[in-house]
Amino acid sequence: MTSLVDTPDELIADLFRICSIAHLGKNEHFVRAGTSPEYVGFNLNGVFRYYYLSLDGTDATKGFSIPGKFVISYSAMVCRRPSYFSIEALGEVDILRFKFAEWMRLAERDPRWFRFFFKLVESVYIMKEMREKSFLQDDAATRYLEFRRDYPGLEDKVRLYHVASFLGITPEALSRVRKDLKLI
Repeated sequence: MTSLVDTPDELIADLFRICSIAHLGKNEHFVRAGTSPEYVGFNLNGVFRYYYLSLDGTDATKGFSIPGKFVISYSAMVCRRPSYFSIEALGEVDILRFKFAEWMRLAERDPRWFRFFFKLVESVYIMKEMREKSFLQDDAATRYLEFRRDYPGLEDKVRLYHVASFLGITPEALSRVRKDLKLI
């Protein structure tokens, strides 16, 4: 996903003028499903989990945010509707937080933001397409190895049932995959 790395300094300065640093504790939510989010976050140092909650109370991990990535329920903000999923801090985490509407006002004043937004949406689309391809064409072991490649060291920081859920398999199946790959 797009980060702030290649963004011109003057745009970063404008963004800093509208943001504040927020701290979330373990299991605190940045976004809760069913609420209409106003804020975008930029993950400074922790891990977030994006997840859906079914009517029977089981959850399915949609994705993770690691340091240097945005934390956002994008379609909920753009469509001005409640989020379909929740975003939970998996440990202590600091974020830069700013109102999406204020960011859009910056973009109205400086069209260079639109290139950034395009790159952000482009990266999310590519990630979604690759994840869909993986679910349709790859086995669990391949999906697990891709997870390890895309999120190095993350499985040591999150619960394995979150990893299994992200991969679309049971925790027991993940244990078998890890054993078959001689990783346990």
